[in-house]
Amino acid sequence: MSTQKTPLLPSLSAFFLTVLPFITSSILGAWIIRNEALIESFNLQDWAVVSVVCALACALALIPPTLLAFAFGYFLGWWALVPLILLNLAAIALVYEITKRLNGEVLLRYLSHFPRVASLLNRIQKDELQFVFFTKLSPVVPFALTNLIFSLLKIRFSNVILGGFLGMIPRTALAVWVGLEAKGLRQLIENPNENITSRVVVIILVIVSVIGLIRVFVKR
Repeated sequence: MSTQKTPLLPSLSAFFLTVLPFITSSILGAWIIRNEALIESFNLQDWAVVSVVCALACALALIPPTLLAFAFGYFLGWWALVPLILLNLAAIALVYEITKRLNGEVLLRYLSHFPRVASLLNRIQKDELQFVFFTKLSPVVPFALTNLIFSLLKIRFSNVILGGFLGMIPRTALAVWVGLEAKGLRQLIENPNENITSRVVVIILVIVSVIGLIRVFVKR
C-alpha cells in the first residue's frame, strides 16, 4: 500500500513567509527608530545602496515592502516611489528566477491531486495578467508569498513584471503617503494605520482585489 507524502516546501514556506518576516521587520523597525538622525543624513549614493540591499531582503522574504514604503515615504516623500518600484520589481524578478531552480513540480503535482485546486490553477493560467495584477493590488497579501506562487505556477515572466508593476503602484503610493503624513517615526512604525483615510483606502483596495480575483476564478 503506497502513501502520498506531503512535500516539505509548504511547511518551510509557511515559516519563511510569515514568521521570519515578522521577526526581521520588528528588528528593522526598532533599528530605524533608534537611527532616525543617521538615516536623515543619507545621500543619494547611500539610498542607492539601501535600495539594493532592500531588494535582496524583500526577495528573501526578510522585510515586507510595506514597511519599507512607510520608512522611505517618511524620509524621502514622494521621491520614494522611484526606488520602491525599482526594488520591488527587482525582488519579484529575483524570486522568480530563484524559484525556477527549485523543484516546484513536486508541489504542483501534489496540488493537482485536489480537483478544485487543479481547476483553480487552470483558470489562473488562462488569465495570468489579471491574476498577478489583482493579487499585487491587495495590501494584505504577503509580497514574498505571491512572488513564490507566480513562479511555481510558471506564469510568464512578462505578465509577472507587468501585472506586478501595475498592481503595486496603488498600494505603494498609499504606504508612501502614510509615511509622508506621519507625525513621528515611532508612531509610523508602531501604528501605521492610525489614519482613517488610509484605512478606507486599504479596505477599497482589498475589496477591488477580492472582486477581481473572484472574477478570474469563476470565469468560464
